[in-house]
Amino acid sequence: MKHARFTIAHLTVDGEDMPLLYADLVVAQHDNESELEWECVAASRRSMALEQSCYDLRMLTPQGRRLAGDVVLVRSDDRGHVFRGVGPLAGFTEREFERPTG
Repeated sequence: MKHARFTIAHLTVDGEDMPLLYADLVVAQHDNESELEWECVAASRRSMALEQSCYDLRMLTPQGRRLAGDVVLVRSDDRGHVFRGVGPLAGFTEREFERPTG
């Protein structure tokens, strides 16, 4: 399995800013499979009641890299949120597993 991890500095959920304590994005690809799997785990500074539903997630790394895609909310406890990608991740290609990410 190949994987890459990104620290996320800024996150929007359906256009709404989420004030972050921290957020990480993990992108993975299983051997002999072409599709990428990706997940974002975020902790917000304030309570954000999110329903288990589909969302548009927009992410920005500290280096200014933009990543985005459609997700489903897997679980949430008002401040901690786990989003799983349900399609392509804009801003990332599988060729990047061959070099360090940031």
